[in-house]
Amino acid sequence: MRKTMFVMATTVILVTALFLSGCAGEEPQGGGNEGERVIQTYGEAEVSAEPDLARINVEVETRSRSADQAVAENAELASEVREALLDFGLAEDEVRTGSYRLRSYRERPREVREPDRPQPDQYEERDEERDLEERVYYQASNEITITTSELDQVGEIIDTAVRAGANKVNYINFDLEDPQDLKMEALQKATEQANRKAEAIAESAGKSITDLYSIEEQRTDYTPFRVAEEIAEEAMDAGPAPTPIEPEEVQVRAAVTAKYTF
Repeated sequence: MRKTMFVMATTVILVTALFLSGCAGEEPQGGGNEGERVIQTYGEAEVSAEPDLARINVEVETRSRSADQAVAENAELASEVREALLDFGLAEDEVRTGSYRLRSYRERPREVREPDRPQPDQYEERDEERDLEERVYYQASNEITITTSELDQVGEIIDTAVRAGANKVNYINFDLEDPQDLKMEALQKATEQANRKAEAIAESAGKSITDLYSIEEQRTDYTPFRVAEEIAEEAMDAGPAPTPIEPEEVQVRAAVTAKYTF
């Protein structure tokens, strides 16, 4: 009797194990949209707009063998540049002092020594250079960033800063005060392109799109227009008439990946 009960119990366990094993085998392998009929497309778009803001970064550099003197001269010139820009008509919050740096470096100047007068029976000697003692110099740098919506005055603003003491133009950027609308427009157009691609693929296969399965933003790149370095240098070296600087459009690029069921 005990043997019969043991056999029956063993049989039940084996049957149960086989049943569970069979159920487990029916579960789909992996997740995601397996089994769904899906079309995946990639949409991208580029939109542009006229800039409404300019950012100009100029720098005041001074050099001296004394750190204190380099700093003092720099502070005086930077203050004069700022005052000149305010006198030009810019507001306080449109002229901001940026990074300040003080560094030291070494130079070994060379002195040209005139040769002794040659005798008639001697060849003429060449000038000789004699090494002098190495010297330590200090360079102070102060950046000033100007923001203005008067784009037609950019050349005059640079000219004003240079006359007051700025001796370097780091960059000139033309930008948008609020680029968010342009970003949304680019994303919308990228999404529309992805949708049109999916519809075209489905139609060519004799099918039609039934629903949006998923969509993901891939990127949204915003690029202000930066004036070429050589043009910035020309603006700094301009004479009485400042170099005209014509801004180009700023651009936003967006891309999305979308999946559609059919």
